[in-house]
Amino acid sequence: MLEVLVALSVIAIVLVGALRLQGQSVAMNEITRFYATAPFLAQEKMAEIRFEPERFAGSESGSYEDVFPGLRWTVTLEEMEISHPEGKTLPLQHATVTIQSTTLKTVYTAQEYFHFDREGR
Repeated sequence: MLEVLVALSVIAIVLVGALRLQGQSVAMNEITRFYATAPFLAQEKMAEIRFEPERFAGSESGSYEDVFPGLRWTVTLEEMEISHPEGKTLPLQHATVTIQSTTLKTVYTAQEYFHFDREGR
């Protein structure tokens, strides 16, 4: 009887360890999936900003619930200038795209500066 109890104890310890490893494996898989997907989603938003900057003036946010449940995006677009010592200025737009996982509490941020012509040329 004692041998059976010892054997059951050993099996229980092994099973608890295996279940813990399984849980960690699932969590790591979700984090890996996020960091593999988020850069492409941020790159896609950057392309949209370059195509339609007036649509994103200021800040805008949304979600990917239909394709990627639990992922949200936020875009911030602000105008800025770089001054040259000769008195010239270079107008820029500073775009920040943030992809956030609501389930993992993980954030990916991409930033980009690009030149734009205020006169529409």
